[in-house]
Amino acid sequence: MTFPILSLHGRVGRIGVDALLFNTSENLVSVNLLRISGFTGSDASVLITRNERHLFTDGRYKTQAKEQAKGFRVHVVKRKLDSLAHTIKTAGIKRLGIESARVSHEFVTTLGARIPGIEVAPLGRAFLEGLRIRKEPDEKDKVKIAARIASDACREILEKGLSGRREIDVAADLEDRFRRLGALGIAFETIVASGLRSALPHGTASEKTIAANDLVIIDFGCRYEGYNSDETVTCSVGPPSARQKSVHKAVYEAHMRALDAVREGMRVRDVDRVARNSIAEAGYGAYFLHSLGHGVGLEVHEPPYLSLKGRGVLREGMIFTIEPGVYIEGFGGVRLESLVYLDREGPEVLSTMSKNLIQVH
Repeated sequence: MTFPILSLHGRVGRIGVDALLFNTSENLVSVNLLRISGFTGSDASVLITRNERHLFTDGRYKTQAKEQAKGFRVHVVKRKLDSLAHTIKTAGIKRLGIESARVSHEFVTTLGARIPGIEVAPLGRAFLEGLRIRKEPDEKDKVKIAARIASDACREILEKGLSGRREIDVAADLEDRFRRLGALGIAFETIVASGLRSALPHGTASEKTIAANDLVIIDFGCRYEGYNSDETVTCSVGPPSARQKSVHKAVYEAHMRALDAVREGMRVRDVDRVARNSIAEAGYGAYFLHSLGHGVGLEVHEPPYLSLKGRGVLREGMIFTIEPGVYIEGFGGVRLESLVYLDREGPEVLSTMSKNLIQVH
C-alpha cells in the first residue's frame, strides 16, 4: 500500500528542501503519512531525506511500526520531538518541507526552538495531491471491495422496502450490514433524505417516516482496510409521478453522458461541464447545486475535484465519483452517484447499484 518511496526520495531536492516531514496525531491525522509509510498508529512522525527514511513513534507501537513501516528506520522513543530534532541536526537539514495542514503551529514552534536556524517550508498543494491522486493496484482493489460491500448492503435494504420506516432506522440498518459484510465501518454519515427533504443535498438521516410517493435519496459508503467508497441511489416509494420521472431522466442522462466522456487527459472541469450542460438542456440547470464529483481513497473527499473550478486532467489510476443531482425546494430531489476508476481503456464503474429510478414498496 505504501507510496513508491524511491520516487519520493528523488522529489526532495527538486522541490527545494532538504527533507520532508509528515506528522500524525490524535487531533490531526495525516493520511499522507499512512500512504507513505503504511503505519496506522495514532501518533508518529515521518522524516524523508534524499536517501534516508525515518519513522518516530512511542512504545505503544513498537511491534506495529516495525511490521508496517517496511524500509523505514523505526525510532521508538519517549520524547518524539527531541529524537526528531536530533536526527534533523545530525543530518544537516537546513530547510524542512512540512505538510502544514497536519503539522500544528505548536509542533513547528517547539521543533524550531530545538533547532535554531531551521527553515520550515509548507509543501505545495500540487506536491501533496500527487502523493495519492493516482492509485496503486492494491489501493484500487480495496476501494473496489468497499464499493461492492456498500452496494450489496444497499441492495439488501431496498429489498425490505422503505415505506413506513424512519430515515434514521434505514441508515442504521444499512450501516450494520456494512460491518456484517466485512467493512470496518462507515465512510461518512449516511444520507437518507425522503420526500421534501430529498431536496437537501446533504440531508443526513432524520426521524422523518418515509411515506408513499416519496423520492428517497440514499448516499452511503463504507471503509475497508482504510479505503472508502461513496455511492448514491434515488428511489421512489410506489410508482413515480410524471414529474419525478422527468427529474430522474434529466439526472440519469447527465450521469451517463459524463461517464461516457471520461477519458485519459480530459480536463476535470470539462467533465463537470458535460453533465451541467445536459441538465441545463433538460430545463433543470438552476437546480444542480454542487460540483460533479471528487476523488475517493484514504479520504472520502480528495483530489481530483470534478468542478467548473477544478484544476488538472484525468489520469489513469484515478478514482473519483460522478454524481449529478437536481434539488427542487418544495418538491424533492434526485442524485445518482457512481464510483469510477480510470484505466487506460476507459472508466470502470466500481459501485454496482442501478442508477435507474428504483421503485420500492
